[in-house]
Amino acid sequence: MNLNPEFQRQLYLECSQARLIGIPAVLGIIFTFSYFIDGYRLGNATAKAALSLFMLITLLWGARQAVDSIVEEYRDRTWDIQRLSALGPWEMAWGKLFGSTVMVWYAGLLCLFAYGLAIDDYAALPLLIFYSICAALLVQSGSLLLGLLAVRRGQTKSGSIFLLAVIGFLSIAPWLSDVSNLTSYALPDSTTHWYEMRFSSGDFHQVSLLLALFWCAVGNYRLMSLELGLRATPWVWLGFSVFLMIYVGGFMPGSAYAFWLAAFAVCGTLTYVGVLVESNDAMRIKRLLTYFAERNWRRGSEELPIWWLSFLLLLPAAWVLSLSEHPLREFSLRFHFYPLAMVLILLRDCGIYIYFCYGKNPQRALSMTLLFAVLLYGILPGIFNALGQNGLAALFFPLWADSAGGALLCALLQTGWVSSLLYRRWKANT
Repeated sequence: MNLNPEFQRQLYLECSQARLIGIPAVLGIIFTFSYFIDGYRLGNATAKAALSLFMLITLLWGARQAVDSIVEEYRDRTWDIQRLSALGPWEMAWGKLFGSTVMVWYAGLLCLFAYGLAIDDYAALPLLIFYSICAALLVQSGSLLLGLLAVRRGQTKSGSIFLLAVIGFLSIAPWLSDVSNLTSYALPDSTTHWYEMRFSSGDFHQVSLLLALFWCAVGNYRLMSLELGLRATPWVWLGFSVFLMIYVGGFMPGSAYAFWLAAFAVCGTLTYVGVLVESNDAMRIKRLLTYFAERNWRRGSEELPIWWLSFLLLLPAAWVLSLSEHPLREFSLRFHFYPLAMVLILLRDCGIYIYFCYGKNPQRALSMTLLFAVLLYGILPGIFNALGQNGLAALFFPLWADSAGGALLCALLQTGWVSSLLYRRWKANT
């Protein structure tokens, strides 16, 4: 049988004799103690111990293994050698994901087996197994995705990435515990409303979980393609943006305004995410302009930054919201909701970040951008507002303005100034 070479390599690295023997031995000792606690039987204590161990092993250890399968290669300077191999992006992605976590699943499946022996009511067992395995795969796949992003940014420390996995664990663990407490008399029968259609909550959550796994797999494939030097167009990001707009919009109250508000929030968030995960190279924009001038649309689309697509989707949502009347137009007496001004503020923030990316130390671009965000969103407008100078406060934070026109003018001034600085630095780098 011809195994994936990367998967086979990970098996050689992970499947040591000590682990193959030590993992069941340690788990056996733990379950023996719970066996005594339950009165010499496999009961409630054993079931809780098995499920808790499964979550700790698959969510925390599994996430760490998935991240390190990429970051350690980059840290040990062996990633460039792997990039020169004949493996495609899909083989490399799933080989690392399942190969690096093979011992995690070895231990996790033993825990699930012990859990199945310890419970009395098997009504919710298939549901628990489905959610447990899918949730663990989602956290591990998401961790691999974050590892690929870290490598693209030149980050060699996985501690901050692992912190996100801990957050995922804290979010998923209580949910799996609730599923484990279900009995044949208390299986969920609630409904979920999505675009005024009614679905079984259980079925809807399962489909949503599978869709999340699908998009994580697509993200890993595309990022691995870029790491292996394969050219790719950004249309997958466009499809993901449209999907998320439609998915999130279905949970909003049944009105056009609510849908466009959800679309505005989703596209704005994805624009920020896109500019952070993108490789912001000055020469890339020059290549993009050159290809478009030559009408080489294929090559031009390959150089197109993904956050541009999210930003373009944001524009119609902002236009519709700006022409609509709704109570959300004003959150308080001073803070207002001006969609078009917010679009320009978003563009200003992206420009500030890219300006620092074009500098001599692009690794500090995010921290410098956050510093400027604190100044522009909080400190400077707060000082002028405390002095009673609301107009000057709006100059730094346009949503303090008393009118949409004033907010738009302040946002235009800021965006224009940042754009001019960004253009000068771009010219200096090209």
